Amino acid sequence: MHERDIAERLSDIEAEAAIRTRLVLYCRGIDRRDEAILAEIFWADSQVEYGVFAGSGQAFATSICGWLTDGGVELTTHLLGNIAISQDGDVAHTESYLQAYHRIRKPDGSCFDSMIGGRYQDRFEQRDGVWRIAFRRLVFDWFREFEGTGDWALGSVGVTAAAAEIGQGGPDNWEELNAAMRRRAAER
Repeated sequence: MHERDIAERLSDIEAEAAIRTRLVLYCRGIDRRDEAILAEIFWADSQVEYGVFAGSGQAFATSICGWLTDGGVELTTHLLGNIAISQDGDVAHTESYLQAYHRIRKPDGSCFDSMIGGRYQDRFEQRDGVWRIAFRRLVFDWFREFEGTGDWALGSVGVTAAAAEIGQGGPDNWEELNAAMRRRAAER
Protein backbone atom coordinates (compact mmCIF):
# COMPACT_ATOMS: atom_id res chain seq x y z
CA MET A 1 0.00 0.00 0.00
CA HIS A 2 1.30 3.40 -0.98
CA GLU A 3 1.49 5.72 1.98
CA ARG A 4 0.86 9.39 1.46
CA ASP A 5 3.03 11.84 3.29
CA ILE A 6 1.77 13.84 6.26
CA ALA A 7 1.40 17.04 4.21
CA GLU A 8 -0.99 15.33 1.76
CA ARG A 9 -3.04 13.84 4.57
CA LEU A 10 -3.18 17.16 6.40
CA SER A 11 -4.29 18.89 3.20
CA ASP A 12 -7.16 16.39 2.83
CA ILE A 13 -8.23 16.92 6.45
CA GLU A 14 -8.19 20.69 5.98
CA ALA A 15 -10.22 20.40 2.76
CA GLU A 16 -12.83 18.22 4.44
CA ALA A 17 -13.08 20.63 7.38
CA ALA A 18 -13.52 23.59 5.01
CA ILE A 19 -16.24 21.76 3.06
CA ARG A 20 -18.11 20.75 6.23
CA THR A 21 -17.90 24.36 7.46
CA ARG A 22 -19.49 25.58 4.20
CA LEU A 23 -22.28 23.02 4.51
CA VAL A 24 -23.08 24.07 8.08
CA LEU A 25 -22.85 27.78 7.32
CA TYR A 26 -25.30 27.29 4.44
CA CYS A 27 -27.84 25.98 6.96
CA ARG A 28 -27.24 28.94 9.24
CA GLY A 29 -27.54 31.35 6.31
CA ILE A 30 -30.91 29.89 5.33
CA ASP A 31 -32.28 29.69 8.87
CA ARG A 32 -31.10 33.17 9.86
CA ARG A 33 -31.94 34.54 6.36
CA ASP A 34 -28.45 35.95 6.08
CA GLU A 35 -27.71 36.79 2.44
CA ALA A 36 -24.11 37.73 3.28
CA ILE A 37 -23.38 34.18 4.48
CA LEU A 38 -25.28 32.55 1.59
CA ALA A 39 -23.36 34.60 -0.98
CA GLU A 40 -20.09 33.13 0.35
CA ILE A 41 -21.25 29.52 -0.10
CA PHE A 42 -21.62 29.46 -3.90
CA TRP A 43 -19.19 30.34 -6.70
CA ALA A 44 -20.40 33.14 -9.00
CA ASP A 45 -20.73 30.65 -11.90
CA SER A 46 -22.39 27.94 -9.79
CA GLN A 47 -25.63 26.21 -10.66
CA VAL A 48 -28.42 25.10 -8.33
CA GLU A 49 -31.30 22.68 -8.95
CA TYR A 50 -33.93 22.77 -6.19
CA GLY A 51 -37.04 21.70 -8.08
CA VAL A 52 -38.73 25.02 -7.27
CA PHE A 53 -35.62 26.92 -8.39
CA ALA A 54 -33.04 26.33 -11.09
CA GLY A 55 -30.34 28.90 -11.75
CA SER A 56 -27.16 30.29 -10.33
CA GLY A 57 -26.20 29.79 -6.71
CA GLN A 58 -25.70 33.54 -6.36
CA ALA A 59 -29.23 34.25 -7.65
CA PHE A 60 -30.57 31.66 -5.21
CA ALA A 61 -28.60 33.22 -2.34
CA THR A 62 -29.99 36.69 -3.02
CA SER A 63 -33.58 35.50 -3.58
CA ILE A 64 -34.30 32.78 -1.03
CA CYS A 65 -34.62 35.03 2.02
CA GLY A 66 -37.33 37.13 0.39
CA TRP A 67 -39.10 34.06 -0.96
CA LEU A 68 -39.30 32.56 2.52
CA THR A 69 -40.74 35.74 4.00
CA ASP A 70 -43.12 36.40 1.09
CA GLY A 71 -44.24 32.76 1.19
CA GLY A 72 -45.26 32.96 4.84
CA VAL A 73 -42.37 30.81 6.08
CA GLU A 74 -41.86 32.20 9.58
CA LEU A 75 -39.16 29.84 10.80
CA THR A 76 -36.84 27.18 9.39
CA THR A 77 -34.38 24.78 10.95
CA HIS A 78 -32.07 22.86 8.61
CA LEU A 79 -30.22 19.92 10.15
CA LEU A 80 -27.54 17.89 8.39
CA GLY A 81 -27.00 14.24 9.19
CA ASN A 82 -24.72 11.89 7.30
CA ILE A 83 -22.21 13.76 5.16
CA ALA A 84 -20.17 11.78 2.62
CA ILE A 85 -17.24 13.56 0.97
CA SER A 86 -15.14 12.28 -1.93
CA GLN A 87 -12.29 14.63 -2.75
CA ASP A 88 -10.01 14.47 -5.77
CA GLY A 89 -7.60 17.39 -5.93
CA ASP A 90 -9.50 20.67 -6.23
CA VAL A 91 -12.90 18.98 -6.73
CA ALA A 92 -15.02 17.25 -4.11
CA HIS A 93 -18.40 15.57 -4.41
CA THR A 94 -20.60 15.46 -1.34
CA GLU A 95 -23.94 14.04 -0.34
CA SER A 96 -25.47 15.44 2.85
CA TYR A 97 -28.65 14.07 4.37
CA LEU A 98 -31.04 16.81 5.40
CA GLN A 99 -34.07 17.31 7.61
CA ALA A 100 -35.66 20.72 7.25
CA TYR A 101 -38.41 22.09 9.46
CA HIS A 102 -40.63 24.95 8.22
CA ARG A 103 -43.32 26.86 10.13
CA ILE A 104 -45.68 28.28 7.53
CA ARG A 105 -48.43 30.85 8.04
CA LYS A 106 -51.52 30.38 5.88
CA PRO A 107 -53.51 33.30 4.45
CA ASP A 108 -56.15 32.80 7.18
CA GLY A 109 -53.47 33.44 9.85
CA SER A 110 -53.21 29.87 11.11
CA CYS A 111 -49.90 28.00 10.96
CA PHE A 112 -48.77 24.52 10.08
CA ASP A 113 -45.43 22.77 10.32
CA SER A 114 -43.74 21.04 7.41
CA MET A 115 -40.84 18.59 7.67
CA ILE A 116 -38.81 17.66 4.60
CA GLY A 117 -36.21 14.92 4.36
CA GLY A 118 -33.77 14.94 1.50
CA ARG A 119 -30.19 15.10 0.35
CA TYR A 120 -27.96 17.88 -0.89
CA GLN A 121 -25.77 16.55 -3.70
CA ASP A 122 -22.91 18.97 -4.28
CA ARG A 123 -19.80 19.47 -6.34
CA PHE A 124 -17.39 21.70 -4.46
CA GLU A 125 -14.43 23.31 -6.17
CA GLN A 126 -11.38 24.81 -4.58
CA ARG A 127 -10.23 28.00 -6.30
CA ASP A 128 -7.39 30.13 -4.98
CA GLY A 129 -7.43 28.06 -1.78
CA VAL A 130 -11.18 28.51 -1.12
CA TRP A 131 -13.81 25.75 -1.24
CA ARG A 132 -17.31 26.71 -2.46
CA ILE A 133 -20.23 24.99 -4.14
CA ALA A 134 -20.03 24.88 -7.94
CA PHE A 135 -23.15 22.71 -8.38
CA ARG A 136 -25.95 21.74 -5.99
CA ARG A 137 -28.95 19.48 -6.46
CA LEU A 138 -31.58 18.97 -3.77
CA VAL A 139 -33.19 15.52 -3.82
CA PHE A 140 -36.50 15.39 -1.93
CA ASP A 141 -37.01 12.00 -0.24
CA TRP A 142 -40.04 12.57 2.01
CA PHE A 143 -42.21 15.17 3.71
CA ARG A 144 -44.82 15.43 6.45
CA GLU A 145 -47.16 18.29 7.32
CA PHE A 146 -48.69 18.92 10.73
CA GLU A 147 -51.68 21.19 11.37
CA GLY A 148 -52.07 23.22 14.55
CA THR A 149 -48.47 24.02 15.37
CA GLY A 150 -47.45 24.79 18.95
CA ASP A 151 -47.78 28.29 20.39
CA TRP A 152 -44.82 29.62 22.40
CA ALA A 153 -47.15 32.00 24.25
CA LEU A 154 -48.62 28.87 25.86
CA GLY A 155 -45.28 27.11 25.93
CA SER A 156 -43.97 23.59 26.07
CA VAL A 157 -42.75 21.80 29.22
CA GLY A 158 -42.55 25.11 31.06
CA VAL A 159 -40.71 27.08 28.35
CA THR A 160 -42.64 30.12 27.12
CA ALA A 161 -41.92 33.20 25.03
CA ALA A 162 -42.09 35.24 28.23
CA ALA A 163 -39.28 33.24 29.84
CA ALA A 164 -36.91 32.24 27.01
CA GLU A 165 -35.30 33.39 23.77
CA ILE A 166 -37.48 31.96 20.99
CA GLY A 167 -35.95 31.61 17.52
CA GLN A 168 -37.36 33.53 14.58
CA GLY A 169 -36.79 33.51 10.85
CA GLY A 170 -34.11 36.16 10.56
CA PRO A 171 -30.98 37.31 12.35
CA ASP A 172 -30.47 36.31 15.94
CA ASN A 173 -30.68 38.97 18.63
CA TRP A 174 -26.94 38.53 19.26
CA GLU A 175 -25.16 40.74 16.73
CA GLU A 176 -21.70 39.64 17.91
CA LEU A 177 -22.58 36.05 16.92
CA ASN A 178 -24.11 37.15 13.59
CA ALA A 179 -20.95 39.12 12.74
CA ALA A 180 -18.69 36.21 13.76
CA MET A 181 -20.57 33.79 11.46
CA ARG A 182 -20.38 36.26 8.54
CA ARG A 183 -16.62 36.61 9.10
CA ARG A 184 -16.26 32.81 9.14
CA ALA A 185 -18.18 32.50 5.87
CA ALA A 186 -15.96 35.15 4.24
CA GLU A 187 -12.68 33.50 5.35
CA ARG A 188 -10.36 32.33 2.63
